[in-house]
Amino acid sequence: MASILLSVFLFCGLLVVAVGLIVFRFIQLTHHFQEILANGVETDALVVRKYGKYRLAYEYRDVTGKIHRMDKRVFYSEYDRTQVGQTLKIIYSAKRPHIHTTKEAVEQSRAAQAREAEKQQSAMRRE
Repeated sequence: MASILLSVFLFCGLLVVAVGLIVFRFIQLTHHFQEILANGVETDALVVRKYGKYRLAYEYRDVTGKIHRMDKRVFYSEYDRTQVGQTLKIIYSAKRPHIHTTKEAVEQSRAAQAREAEKQQSAMRRE
């Protein structure tokens, strides 16, 4: 009986830790994306590898000349049209250059925000 209770307790503990890590990562990614939107610097990144499920490895230089090598999952459309050796438009944070995303992701986010703002304005006009 004690071993069953211990097993249930350990399972519940592991579940809480896993959910906590997922929530933490989501909040961290959201914060990073907001930082990029506020302090973004656009640059070109050289694609050095394509692999896996829509993953690209690339490198870019920040304004100080430091090279950053990154690996990121990208949209299918971006993965499909990008080849090794090509450049990819990215936006990185001026405050923390290792934080970055693709320009396409920023553009899609801004378009979604504009659509949402238009919906809210339309709703307010109808009232």
